[in-house]
Amino acid sequence: MSELEDRADEIRGLAQSCKTINDLAKRLGWSMEVTRHANTVLGLGLADAKLQAGKRTEARSVPKPQKAKPKA
Repeated sequence: MSELEDRADEIRGLAQSCKTINDLAKRLGWSMEVTRHANTVLGLGLADAKLQAGKRTEARSVPKPQKAKPKA
């Protein structure tokens, strides 16, 4: 048996108090890949949280650094 099958009742209990996959991953200390797999296999029905991006910035050119001239 796999760990998912062994801990299915425990995982389902934790999933009831979670809104998203991210919440469950934090509680279990699992990676997102494993948590998504658990969500699919156990049919937990948790939403995949969309992380909010920071504000957009305008692209601008940055001058290349100049090599230091050797001291004579």
